[in-house]
Amino acid sequence: MQSGRLYLIPIEITDDGMSAIPAYNISIIHNIKHYIVERARTARRFISRTNPPHPISDIEFIEIDESGDSIRQCMTWLKQGHNVGVMSESGMPGIADPGQRVVDAAHEANIHIIPLVGPNSIMLALSASGMSGQNFAFNGYLPIKENELKSELKHLESQVLKRKQTQICIETPYRNDRLLKNILDQLNQNIKLCIARDITGKEEMIKTQTIAQWKKENIVIGKWPTIFLLGF
Repeated sequence: MQSGRLYLIPIEITDDGMSAIPAYNISIIHNIKHYIVERARTARRFISRTNPPHPISDIEFIEIDESGDSIRQCMTWLKQGHNVGVMSESGMPGIADPGQRVVDAAHEANIHIIPLVGPNSIMLALSASGMSGQNFAFNGYLPIKENELKSELKHLESQVLKRKQTQICIETPYRNDRLLKNILDQLNQNIKLCIARDITGKEEMIKTQTIAQWKKENIVIGKWPTIFLLGF
C-alpha cells in the first residue's frame, strides 16, 4: 500500500485573514479527513470557514502532545494510505510551532511532505521591513526575566552591529509593550526597529524607523500579534 502524503497547511494569521488563503489550499483541505494540529478547536473553526463539502464530524483531529502518541497515530494514518494535514495555531506549521516534530518524524518514515503556500507573519514582516533579507535570524520568544531579557537584547544588538544581521523576535501579545520599552531603553539609538503588528488583519501596521525616532512617538502596540525586527 502506498503511504499517504503529509500536507503542511497554513491558516489565517488573524480572524479576518481568510483572503490570504489561496484557493488551491482550500481544494486540498476539502479532500483531507485526517489532521494533526496544535489545537483542534482552532483547526475545526478554520476548516468550517472554508465551507467543506462534508460535515466537520467526519474529520479526525489529534492534537500534538509531548508523549509522542499523537505523532505515532499520525504515522499510522499515513502508512494506511491516508493523506494527513498539519495545522498550526496561526500561520505556517513547523515554524515556531510544534508541527516541526511531526515533519521530522515524517522524514524518518520516508513520507512525502508537501508544504502549501500561505501566510507566514515572520517572512511577511521581513519582506516589508526594508531590512536585510540576505542575512537574518529568527530568535523566537525572548526571555521573560528582566535581567535575562536585557542580556539577550544586547546580544541581538551585537549581531546587528557586528554582522549586519537582521534580528527577528516575537512576544506574547500582552507583553508587547513591555518588550518595546526595553528595546527603546536598552539599545543603540541608530539601530532600526520594525514593528509589524496584526499582519493581514484590520489593525495591521508595519513601520520601520530608528530607535531614536521611535522614542519621539508615544506608540502603544496593544495585545495584537506582533513581529519585532532589528537591523539597518
